[in-house]
Amino acid sequence: MHNLLFVDPDPNLCEDVCNFFHSTGNSIQSAQDLAGALILIEKARFDVLISNAKIPGGTVRELMQAARTKNADIVTVVHSAIETVQEGVRAVKEGAFGILQKPFSIPELSFQIKKAVEQKARGEPRATPEDRFRNIYQPASFIGECAGIKEVFKIVNLVAKTSSSVIITGETGTGKELVAGAIHYNSSRASGPFVRVNCAALPEQLLESELFGYERGAFTGAEKLRIGRFEQANKGTIFLDEVADMSLYTQAKVLRVLQEKEFERLGSSETVKTDARLISATNKELLELIEKKLFREDLYFRLNVVSIHLPPLRQRGDDVRLLTQFFLKKYSVAMNKKIRGISGEVMKILSAHPWPGNIRELENAIERAVVLAEEEMIGPEDLKLLLGSRPPPGQGGKVLLPEEGVRLEDVERGFVQQALERSGWVQKDAAALLGVSSRVLNYKIKRFGFTHPSWKQNK
Repeated sequence: MHNLLFVDPDPNLCEDVCNFFHSTGNSIQSAQDLAGALILIEKARFDVLISNAKIPGGTVRELMQAARTKNADIVTVVHSAIETVQEGVRAVKEGAFGILQKPFSIPELSFQIKKAVEQKARGEPRATPEDRFRNIYQPASFIGECAGIKEVFKIVNLVAKTSSSVIITGETGTGKELVAGAIHYNSSRASGPFVRVNCAALPEQLLESELFGYERGAFTGAEKLRIGRFEQANKGTIFLDEVADMSLYTQAKVLRVLQEKEFERLGSSETVKTDARLISATNKELLELIEKKLFREDLYFRLNVVSIHLPPLRQRGDDVRLLTQFFLKKYSVAMNKKIRGISGEVMKILSAHPWPGNIRELENAIERAVVLAEEEMIGPEDLKLLLGSRPPPGQGGKVLLPEEGVRLEDVERGFVQQALERSGWVQKDAAALLGVSSRVLNYKIKRFGFTHPSWKQNK
């Protein structure tokens, strides 16, 4: 067991993390800013430091230096939102053992800490951020043996040798970002940046400034120059997830970057050159959007030089079993629980489930089952939260109205909650499960009063 220090400005996250690690027999304290953390460091010697990449009152590097004065062998793990990933990378270059991207599950954090401590104990050299990400995105490390996935691996290995634009299609949760990363980290651009942007997560006016940057004074609140993602991705790769959610105006600007390799920051007439490879992804039918005049045909052909389609989990046969075994081992280790396996009945249920959330849904289901399991074998009762809302056989997926009637608001609230839980509280994925836009889902979340610690982290 270890003595841990957790630093994050979100008090709810601090409480959740502390409760978890206390339950696993570890000693842990938390602070919400640099000053509070420094006080704790003066009073105690910590084995592991877990810190947000951006903390009030100072930098994570200052915190790491202070912690090392008390324990030169301290293990540091940094967690980072997408907009603070550069601070996280700098922390790794200065000695942190890893970056965990938000939102993360607490068992996932525990697993990351366990790996870092074990590597430190074995005396293995610390991997660079580039090595760490390259290992994650190796096609050979992906789990799957079905024909569809083998074809994906084959195309990845071929297209990685080029700088051609690639579009990745498939349902939500099928692993599109992993494929994009595999292409980048196995290409000649692997030493350059891999910049990720979720086009559905940002309003239109923010997405433009996120992609292209802005000059100081370009608009109200623009207090300093901001480098955009296309500029950050120079000599590397930019990955535009949910590219179909871009407005026609932003699509036109992206098309120009692809054609001319240049753009202007907001509020500037100066042309900025960029040599960034573009990989995009969507779970929507772009040809249908083109017919509806919602997506530019010329941009589609620029994006679709090479197309990779990821099959849904329900079409991957025995891959469900392989992925289940992997996630079972991952979360059993992370939660320090002795789980020998799953029953045959559970495997039948998992194989028959349609998995609308695909791999992400399966991972959430196994994590939940490990949490609930009281025996060494996972049984059907441990999956009740996963499958409780599945319609009985023979109903064809139709939701039946009870004879006594029902309050429509209660039904809607229930489905919104189930979609959020199934998607791991990732709002864009929950919106896809419900067939609504992110904006509509956000309205319903506010209406029903739903909240989650991971949302507060990124405010």
